[in-house]
Amino acid sequence: MNGKRITASLLAAAVIVAALPIGGCGFLGIIRNRLQAPHPVEGGVLFQYEAPSARYMNVAGNFNNWGGTQGTGRFDPTIDPMTDEDGDGIWTIVVPLKPGRYQYKYVIDRGLRWEMDPNNPDTDEEGGIKNSLLIVK
Repeated sequence: MNGKRITASLLAAAVIVAALPIGGCGFLGIIRNRLQAPHPVEGGVLFQYEAPSARYMNVAGNFNNWGGTQGTGRFDPTIDPMTDEDGDGIWTIVVPLKPGRYQYKYVIDRGLRWEMDPNNPDTDEEGGIKNSLLIVK
């Protein structure tokens, strides 16, 4: 085989592999850290979401009236804002939650996008909308 044919074959294979979805969470060009699903820590439940390009992050769920949307109909970015303390793109917050079943989503850039938790396979539905599910014991 000549060098041009090998190079062309490798390039074609790379394009095919780069276009294959990984676990329904994106493409090879987007490599995400594997974070723990929300879990108990001192003071409550730790929520984590990786969004390196986000400017603002919140967690919204049935524990905070979906970020205010169930009260006023408008998202309130002051409710449960997350922080990226060290600038690594991993946003966190500890929310004090009593035992129960909670649905939630991550809200990116003040409501621009609402995302399910890619690190938590548990889901439930509210009002016909699928959400991430957390059970606090």
